[in-house]
Amino acid sequence: MTKLTEPPRDRVRLGIPLALASIFCFSATSLLLSFANTAYGMDGWVAAAYRGAFGLVAVFMLQSRLGRPHFCHIFTNRLLFLRGLLGGIAIPIFYISIMELGAGRAGIITGSYPLFAAVVAMLLIKERLQWTYLVYITIAILGLLGIFSDQGIGEAKLFYDIVAMMGASAAGLGVVLIRHLRHTENTSSIFASQCVFTLTFGLSVAGTDVLIEDPRALGLTVLAAITVIGGQLCITESFRHITVAKGSTLQMLTPVTTCVLSALLLGEHFSGLELLGGGAILFASYQIVRLKPR
Repeated sequence: MTKLTEPPRDRVRLGIPLALASIFCFSATSLLLSFANTAYGMDGWVAAAYRGAFGLVAVFMLQSRLGRPHFCHIFTNRLLFLRGLLGGIAIPIFYISIMELGAGRAGIITGSYPLFAAVVAMLLIKERLQWTYLVYITIAILGLLGIFSDQGIGEAKLFYDIVAMMGASAAGLGVVLIRHLRHTENTSSIFASQCVFTLTFGLSVAGTDVLIEDPRALGLTVLAAITVIGGQLCITESFRHITVAKGSTLQMLTPVTTCVLSALLLGEHFSGLELLGGGAILFASYQIVRLKPR
C-alpha cells in the first residue's frame, strides 16, 4: 500500500473541526440510546437498523456534495466490502454495549479503537508516526486503563466488556480502511457501504421489532440515527484532510465527552480514578492536535 505522510497544514485546519463535530454527535447518540433503552427498552439491533436506513437516505440527499454512491463497488472493491462489513459488525456491537454496560462504560471501552487504528495504520499503510505520537498515545492508554480498572461507571459485565473491545478493534481497522479508500472512492460510497451492512444485519436480527409503536421511543431512535449520521459523515470527511493517527486519537475525546454528559444528564457516577484517567486522555488528545507536521 502507498506510504502516507502528514497532510498540508491548511487541510489539517479543515479536518480537525470536522473531527470535533463528530465527537459531539457520537456522544449525543450514546446518551439518546441509553435513555431510550432505560425508558422504553430499546434494542441495539433495532437502533442499528434505523441507523443504516437513515444513513442511506442521507447519502442520496447529499450525493451532490459527497458524490454519487457506487453501490456496485461495495461488492466488487474488496477493501470497500471489508469496510462495510466491519462497520456492519461494529455498530450493533456498540449499541448492544450501550444497552448492557451504560453509555459511560461502553463509550470508554469502544472508544479505545483509535489505538488499534494508529497501530494498524503504521503496519499496513506505512503511515509515519512521530515519536511524540507514541508518547501521547501511551498516556492515553494509561488513562483508559485507569478508567477501565474502576467499576464506577455502569455495571461491569465481563462478556459484554469483551464484546465491546472486539467492536473497538473492528472499528479501528475500519478507520484505516476509510483513510486508504479515499484514494479510489468518494465519501458517499464509503459511508453507504457501512449503511448497507448495518441495515442488513439489523433487519435480519430484529425482524418485526423494527416497527416501533411508541411514538416517543420512535422519536428517540430516529433522533439517535440522525445524530450518528452527522457524526459519521463528519469523521469520514475529516480523514480526507488529516492522518489516521491524528484523527483517530482525537476521537478519544468521544468517550470522555460521553462520560461527562452521562454524569450531568443521566446521573452516572464518577470516581477520582476515572476523573484522573479522563484527564490523561484529554491531555494526550490535545497534544496530538498541537503536533506540527514533520
